[in-house]
Amino acid sequence: MKPHDIHYAVRFNTPQNHLFEIECHIAKPAAEGQQLALPAWLPGSYLVRDFARHIVSIQASSDGKVIQLEKVDKSTWRAAPCPGALVIRYQVYAYDLSVRTAYLDHSRAYFNGSSLFLQVAGQEHERCSVEIHHPGKAYADWSIATTLPMRKTNAHGFGTYEADSYQALIDYPVEIGTLAITEFKAMGVPHRLIVSGKHQADLKTISRDLKKICEHHIRFFGTAPFQRYDFLLYAAADNQYGGLEHSDSTSLICPRSWLPVKHEEHDRQQYQDFLGLCSHEYFHAWHVKRIRPSIFAEPDLSREAYTRLLWVFEGFTAYYDTLALVRSGLMSEQEYLAALSKDITRYLRTPGRKVQALEESSFDTWIKLYKPDENTPNSQISYYLKGSLVALAMDISLRLKGRSLDEVMHALWQRYQSGQLVDEGSMQALIRETCGDKLSALFRDCVQGCEDPPLDKLLAKFGISFSSPKANDADTVRQWLGLQLANDDTRISHVFSGSAAEQAGLAAGDVIIAHDQLKASSKSLKQQLKRGRKQINLHFFRRDELMSTNIKPHDHALANVSLALSDKRKPEQDQLRQDWLGIS
Repeated sequence: MKPHDIHYAVRFNTPQNHLFEIECHIAKPAAEGQQLALPAWLPGSYLVRDFARHIVSIQASSDGKVIQLEKVDKSTWRAAPCPGALVIRYQVYAYDLSVRTAYLDHSRAYFNGSSLFLQVAGQEHERCSVEIHHPGKAYADWSIATTLPMRKTNAHGFGTYEADSYQALIDYPVEIGTLAITEFKAMGVPHRLIVSGKHQADLKTISRDLKKICEHHIRFFGTAPFQRYDFLLYAAADNQYGGLEHSDSTSLICPRSWLPVKHEEHDRQQYQDFLGLCSHEYFHAWHVKRIRPSIFAEPDLSREAYTRLLWVFEGFTAYYDTLALVRSGLMSEQEYLAALSKDITRYLRTPGRKVQALEESSFDTWIKLYKPDENTPNSQISYYLKGSLVALAMDISLRLKGRSLDEVMHALWQRYQSGQLVDEGSMQALIRETCGDKLSALFRDCVQGCEDPPLDKLLAKFGISFSSPKANDADTVRQWLGLQLANDDTRISHVFSGSAAEQAGLAAGDVIIAHDQLKASSKSLKQQLKRGRKQINLHFFRRDELMSTNIKPHDHALANVSLALSDKRKPEQDQLRQDWLGIS
């Protein structure tokens, strides 16, 4: 086999130090001196993460001689000219459990290529190879799971892989360790579920349900855009959750308690949340990995790639991920309405929805969505959340006129197959072209503006009624004081705009220690509020300073939405709803 001009070697012989040892062999370095860089971000996660900060040491050599290596900027190096092949050796610290970076310890190794592999300037489109070395006898039961094309590997997957380009190389996450694997076919396409981490998950049940979701999505688009697909799942502690899409795989992390165990009852809602995560990332294989904004075609990974279309690519996906569970029989109509009720409630409880427009939320993702702070609820709205509700409003608006958002998705897929990507500002024209209705009011008010989508009026036409039940006891503090406590403690995490707490001078980070001369707890504070006190004297610490204030509770009319089938619905409304949800 002819060797590739660019070859990477990955070693991790002492996993407990959390250091990957990487070699990058460049057969034909640039005559004027080779430049190399590590990406600042990776596709699918729109935040500059500066992966180069994890490089611990780096050296260059050629024919056994040291070559000068100059650091040009935060993530770029330039090697001095050399007559022969150039070898770059470096170490990367990896101890981040998220699906976006890299992780290494004595129990598991994981990486995205964007965290480990230096990009060779001027040779980004060259084919390259990667050799992953086994860490040694102590890890005899470790194996590799990835969809990275194999070149020459052993039975455990250790060996050489290859990719068509640098962009392709970093689109294949790699999971290494003691893995539980189950396989299934969806519409004839091989799929695998690979689980790492400590768990007792019933893989047979999960793969059965994943098969239903996968077959639904393949039928929805008409074809699978990949020859095989992997779900790489890390079963983690209860505070870990997330997913990242790739062209023919996804990395997932979720609480192990969400996964079903044989012969044991499991929390149906949490399991549906897990299936919804899988559905979301799988839908992305079409919608964002292939159908995508033009700016993402060949993005510059050293700087931000701005688009106002993430409300389409993430919001529409967030809409279809749960809808697919209903359409594939994994969620009942009542369960779907309950989930939708929670989303609408969460949206209406976000003051930032009246401040930040949906398009603006997308454009500012680089500086806001992934960098939340104490003022985030007052100043921002998630393009995932509002985007999914706008998608819902668009879909049911179109269905009232005999069309649907499904047709728009199919048109987007057809355009991609003919070589077209999505240009900025083109969605309204596409909907008008596809469905004969431009939905101008929704675009003006809810996408470019800060209005709420009129879901109550629209869903009523489908025989679904809105009601506003009394807020739960858990919401008492927010309802009457307009603040949120952290983890059932007395530390304030958020103070909401225009609230009694804001008027009293309270701020995020303050720790309430007493109310009306009594020691404070979240429970006692709720009890005081239920007594209907017109004023409460609070003592609190701000940093190390003791302060006091009088707060006047008042009802902040906290939104609480419940959706249910109307008792007075008509047969034609039932038909509309059944066509929408795919319920026979």
